[in-house]
Formats: sequence, structure tokens, C-alpha cells
Amino acid sequence: MTPARLLAALAVVAASHATASAAVTCSVAAVELRDAFEGKQLLVRDGDRDATRDAKYASSNAAVATVDEKGHVTPTGDGTCVVRIEHAAGRLEIPVTVRGFTQSRAVDFRTEVMPLLSRLGCNAGGCHGKAGGQNGFRLSLFGFDAEFDHAAITREARGRRVFASNPDESLFLLKATGRSPHGGGKRLNPAAAEYAVVRRWIAAGAPASAPDAPKVVRIRVTPGDGVLAPEARQQLAVTADYSDGTSRDVTRQSEFQSNLDVVASVEADGLVTAHRLSGEAAVMARYMGYVGVFLAMVPHGPPLASIPDFTPTNFVDELAAKKWQRLGLRPSPPCDDATFLRRLCLDLCGRLPTVDETRAYLADTAADKRVKLIDRLLASPDYPAYFALRWGAILRNSNLAGADQAAVAFHHWLRDGIARNRPYDEFARGIVAAAGEWQDAPAINWLWQNRDDQLHQVTADVAQVFLGVRLQCAKCHHHPYERWGQADYYGLAGFFTRLGRKNFGQPPPYYASATPTTGERNPLTGKTPEPRYLDGVEPKFSPDEDPRHALVDWMAKADNPFFARTFVNRMWGHFLGRGLHHEVDDLRETNPPSNPELLDRLAKEFVDRKFDMKWVVRTIVTSQVYALSSEPTDANRNDKQNFARYYARRLPAEVFLDAVNGTCGVKGGFSGVSQNARAVDLPHEGFGSYFLDTFDRPKRVTVCDCERSTGATLGQVLLLANSDEIENKIADGNGRIARLVKAKAEPRAAVEELYLAALARRPTDVERNRAASYVAEAADKPKALEDVLWALLNSREFMFNH
Repeated sequence: MTPARLLAALAVVAASHATASAAVTCSVAAVELRDAFEGKQLLVRDGDRDATRDAKYASSNAAVATVDEKGHVTPTGDGTCVVRIEHAAGRLEIPVTVRGFTQSRAVDFRTEVMPLLSRLGCNAGGCHGKAGGQNGFRLSLFGFDAEFDHAAITREARGRRVFASNPDESLFLLKATGRSPHGGGKRLNPAAAEYAVVRRWIAAGAPASAPDAPKVVRIRVTPGDGVLAPEARQQLAVTADYSDGTSRDVTRQSEFQSNLDVVASVEADGLVTAHRLSGEAAVMARYMGYVGVFLAMVPHGPPLASIPDFTPTNFVDELAAKKWQRLGLRPSPPCDDATFLRRLCLDLCGRLPTVDETRAYLADTAADKRVKLIDRLLASPDYPAYFALRWGAILRNSNLAGADQAAVAFHHWLRDGIARNRPYDEFARGIVAAAGEWQDAPAINWLWQNRDDQLHQVTADVAQVFLGVRLQCAKCHHHPYERWGQADYYGLAGFFTRLGRKNFGQPPPYYASATPTTGERNPLTGKTPEPRYLDGVEPKFSPDEDPRHALVDWMAKADNPFFARTFVNRMWGHFLGRGLHHEVDDLRETNPPSNPELLDRLAKEFVDRKFDMKWVVRTIVTSQVYALSSEPTDANRNDKQNFARYYARRLPAEVFLDAVNGTCGVKGGFSGVSQNARAVDLPHEGFGSYFLDTFDRPKRVTVCDCERSTGATLGQVLLLANSDEIENKIADGNGRIARLVKAKAEPRAAVEELYLAALARRPTDVERNRAASYVAEAADKPKALEDVLWALLNSREFMFNH
């Protein structure tokens, strides 16, 4: 019988076994291994549960192939055999064919040796991949320069690292196996398949990769996602697709890493284990600079058929509820009116509601009063003022180098654009393609703040702010956790190589030059970087064209996968406490969104509505998701990613200072601006304030939102509890306490006003009685009222938006 007929017969046998034991299935019907270096990871399932590590395996002919207890098949010789799989729920037989084993195919350095160096950690930043190497031996970081690495291994140290006539005595293998002193310890087992691959490569003369050797074009992780019960396991398999159309199992050559080990961890061979903490973890597989992701979801409870106490108002609610049902999450109930009013004023306008606003809103009995409140605040000047502050910090609008007037002008430009609801693509164009003098084009202050590294800082900022891509790593090497390489980085930089500036003024006029204005060279080509979109297209421009406008045109295309998603993710993060991608400007494949359907729908609708920024804001804040209580329940206590409750968070520095001033009834008192100016009205960070600095006002040196710290410090505690600044605000002769005393307010009425001012709610009966009694019984009633106000300012309820 020919091998082909035998394979067909074995497949029929396997199919009959699979039919007889339908509960047990395998990821493949047959295995074909084409040479001595190829393996195959089998995935076995018992119904909807992974059973790969629970099954027992045996090969019918160990001279052809072996299979280990983890379900990995390894060739040992040409021929055919059967892998028998036994499980409590049934049996399977998988036919295996091996060919090309004895033909001694050459080992390819780039696709077979270098991945091993990465998997073993040899080219990591803490070992030989760091800038200076280790003990005289340096490799490219994460193995992204095959030619450099080949030369380092085969030619440096007078060629002593490889010894073709006696491979086992090569220094390269002696060190790795621990037979010679090695700071990195033992990395290779002489009995392992990895050792055999490297040994065979050395024995063949350690050749470099052939120019026409197939290259990896992508990798795939199987399965792509899964719902895992606590303590459940899932074996992963990784497949690499090559430029010649072939595919290869590279599970044992890949590296694995989880972004949330407390939810799901992963072992070096791709076994994922779920833990007791519910949530979602992205497990990354990396091979040859390419990454794939398995999304492990550990549910909070059994799947839900419906959520009866939750009534969606828009698609945001529908898609959030769909995810909750899958994860067994029940949302917290809606927040009360007082909480919603305070939350919305803080999130939308960066201020507390006034006492009069709160009284009127709480007295309103209209069914649509929340929608009316949203529309009123969106139309108020406080909304653009607050978001101009937010964007000013993101875009690093600063008064450094004497650019005070330009910084103020840029701040007003941002505020006016937001007030007019300027479409987001026009908003981005005004920044990315800014040109002219600062009086006419204030956004050039953004370029001026990047003047010390005009090409690279602008490139990195545009990628992170508008595309959600942190491209900085790719300037020097391939991004370790993404698909971006130097070609992508310098392609984006190519749009800014003709950005020119005059030699007068601070900031000086900027213009689009006909020729490159920088001596920067692309290290891959040795030439001035040429424009290249992140999708790989390389446009050409005439000397009189400004490439930056073409870049914005590309960003604003309906099918651009970055631009719209980055904006809606940023807005979601602002209003809900964390992005669908977290962080808000890090839209990596290895950092997947917690609700991809919701992110895609928001982005699509945003594009369809011509980049209407106010529409995005209104859609989010009118959802029931935004209006949920921040109080956790037993059904969502462990939820930290799926917004089954509102995530309470500390107030930003500027908002917090305004909240303190508003509650105390005092002005901001900043020099150089109106006495009525709030902290959120300040155009840049150059206005001195010990309070703002203590509470981590960003210094505007980075575009990352992480520049704002959300953690508490001892200095913050002492400032609130025991500082002259807070004492003076509370006891100000024109402040709230002084006005209440002057009006001879009764203790109960005075206490109510303090609660309305600080917390946007009336005190409970217990709170009112306790505080009013304290004031009434005090010998110094003004001081007693000051004590009540001090206690409110130091409460968690005041310091947090909840």
C-alpha cells in the first residue's frame, strides 16, 4: 500500500473513531511533517472544554514520530504512524506522515535559529540584546537584525563561537548548555530538539539565511479567545504563515506572555491557566517580530439570558449588556439624581454644580431632566473650557522658551474649536499641518515645543495622540510587542522631513519646504526618510505639496483603523474612568479592547457623522452605562474592565482646586488672569500654584495621560488637613462660612448648604442632626461651621468623582 493510500485509510479510521466519541475532538484530522525540524501541537477538546493536558498520547511507531504528554508531535524519521489519544470521554486516532526527515534540509538562520535566541532570552534587553551587549557578545534587541546577529555569532571572537567540524565544542553551545561558565545560566538541554537545530546549523557551516528564504508574514493563535472557568486550562497552538504560501506550527518556538497574570497566566509552552479572580487577560504569542493574541475571559458567574433590571437607551447599553450576559455580570443599579448631577458637571465641565443648580435639579420632576441637563452643559462655556485644558495637556501646550503669548493663543484656539464643535479631522489637521505665524496659526506652538527634536518628537506625538500607536520603540528596533518596525517609524517621519521654520520669533513662523529641512537619515536606506502610511502605501509628493495634509487625509479615511477609534477610546476613558483599550492611547493588538464590538460601533458612527466630537460625548453620557452607581454589588465586585458599575476616581488637580475654592466660596487668585478665572481656565502650566503641583498637575512634557498621577501622597494629605492655604480658604472673610454667619443662618440650614456645595446632595438625617448639634452646642459657632466644612473637604466623597 502506498503512503498516500495508507494515509487515506488511517484518516477514515480516525473519522470513525471521532464519530463514535463525538465529545472528544482534535484540532486536526491528520498531521503532516515535512522535515526534521517541524512539529505539531495537538489541541484536544471534551465538548466545550480544553482537554489537551488531560488526555494520554501514544505513537504507534516511535521511529517515525513521538508525542509527549502535552500533545506535541515530533518527527523521528520518514514514514507514517498513528497518534492515539485516550480520554475519559473517548478515543481518537490521528494519522501522521513524516517526509524529508533524512534529506538533511539546511537550517535557516533567520527563521529557525533566531527565534530560539528570542525564546531563550538571549537577545533580551537584560542580556546580550542590551546596547553594550554582555561580556563582549552583543545581539540585536529581540533579534530584529539577522545580518548583525549572524556576524556576531560566526565572525566575532575570531570565529571561536562556532566550530563546524565539532559542533558540540562550539563556544556558542558550550555556554548555552552550561558546560562553560555562563552568566545567563543553562539555557539549552543537549537532549532537546532546540539543541539539535542549532547543532545542525553549526555543522552545516553556520550559513547565513538565503536571500530568497521564505519570510514570516503573520502568526495565528488557536484558539483566538475562550471563556475559562476558574482553574481551567487552555493549550494554545501558534501557526506562522510564510511569504511562499506555506504554514508551520511554531508553538514550541514562540514566546508567551499574559498582560494580567492574576486573571490568567501562561507557561512557556503555551498552556494558559485561569485563576480565581474574574476578568479578561490578553495572552500574547510572539514569533519573529510578529504577535498574536488569545483573549482569556474568566466569567464572574454563569452566562445570563437577560438582565431584567437594565433598560438600554442606546447601542452603548445594548453592546455593554451583551458582554455582561456572556460574562455573567449584573450591573449596579442606576445612580441617584444628586450623584448624576455632580458626576456630569465634573466630567463634562470640570466643576461642581452650584448650590442653586443642585436645588433646582433635585426639585425637577421631569422624566427627561437628565437629557436636558446634558444638553445645557454641552452648550455652556464650561464644557469647551474644560476640554481645552485636557487637550492642552495632551498636546503639551506650554510657555517654555518665551512662548507665553503663543501658548495663550493656542489655548484659545483649542477652546474655540471645541465650542464650535469643529469636526475632529479638521481639528487634527489644524495641529498636524499647522503653518504660518502664531497669531494666525496658534497650533504652531505645538511644533515649537518639539523644536529640540522636531522630526522625532512630532512623529512620536502624532502616532500616539491621533493614531493610538506608541511608535517610539520602532525608531531603533522592531517594537517588541507589536508589528511596527523601523520602516513604519521612518515612513511616518517622512511626512515631516520638509517641515521648515524661520530663524526669528518665539515661536517662529513654520512652513512647508520644497526640500528636506533635516539631515536625518533612515538607517534602513541611508537616505532621507520617505513618506509611508502605516498601512504600507508609499505616496509621492511634488515640491509644492505639503505631505502633512495627505497624512491627515489618510487618517480621516472611513476605513482607517486608528484615527476614529483612538478618539472615541480617549473620550470613553475620560467619562468612564478607563478606556475600552487601556491605556487610552495604546491601541496595540496585544492590548485588545474589553468590548471590541462597542469600540467598532462608536468609531463607525463617529466617522458616519463627519467626526462630530460632541455627538460622541453626548452618546456616552446619555447611556445607562454612564449613569450606573459606583457602588459595587456581589455580582460585579471584581469587575474592573467591563463597566458594570461606574469606576470612582480622584479629581484631577485643576478640577480639585476649583472644587475646593467653589465649596469655600473663594476665587482662584491666579496672577496674570482674571480674578474670576478657575484653574481649568489656565492656558498653560506656567501659573504658580503649590496646590496644583502637590496634586500632580502635569508638567506637559509628554502626551501620555499617565503624566497625571492618581495616587495619594503624604504631601496631599497634609495640605488638605493641616495647611495655612486650606485654613485661609475656609476662614476667608468673603467666603461661604462668612456669608452664612453674616446671614445668621440656622445650623441645620447652614449644614445643608455646605453639603449641597461640597457633595451636591442634602445631608442624611443622621449627618444633619450630628453636624447641626455640633454647631449649635459650640461656643464659637463660626469655628464650628469651619470644622464641618473642613471635614467635608477631607472626605473621600468630596475628593472622588463617583
